[in-house]
Amino acid sequence: MKLNIQLEQKLKFEVLKYLEKGRPNWDVPHTLDCVYWMKKLLRHEKGNPRILIPAIYLHDIGSAGLFNEKNIDFESQQKLKKEQMKRSVILSEKILNKIGGFSKGEIEKIVHLVGVHDDLGKLRTHDELIILEADSLGQINTDKIKPTNFSKSDYLKFLDFFEEERVSRFKTKTGKEFLNKLLPRAKRYCEENM
Repeated sequence: MKLNIQLEQKLKFEVLKYLEKGRPNWDVPHTLDCVYWMKKLLRHEKGNPRILIPAIYLHDIGSAGLFNEKNIDFESQQKLKKEQMKRSVILSEKILNKIGGFSKGEIEKIVHLVGVHDDLGKLRTHDELIILEADSLGQINTDKIKPTNFSKSDYLKFLDFFEEERVSRFKTKTGKEFLNKLLPRAKRYCEENM
């Protein structure tokens, strides 16, 4: 049930190759922060680290080569979510098979989570929702990642969307506690620094 350090390091090495080709100043730090949040959530909430940690490492890997300075605004990113998830599924399966160490069933579960993580209305299971929580916390943690790719108006649109579509989907006690600390900080960051 535990994800050993060597396997995680192999996965991280492969993932970073792709994420470095993604959104500048976002995909790498966001993903690493999401992993941080997933590990914090798993200390207090149920879940299989061999599934959830790889899924959160891989969730945005399809961003590589998809975004550029012309489509990095909030609306463009929303429109490209399905394409990003489709690419992420293909790359995730490829990477997991390449590094080995995961059963066919584990790969199927990981790939499923990657393929639905931004399809918010369809997220139902505990694993799907805890991925949403770690991803969401990694989106609003302005202490670690500054939203430099967004203008103030785009960041305000993002925060509105976040509150309307993501906040109500938090189900774990731990995730809600972190959310209640980070979301006010993200709003304050926008007011004071953008």
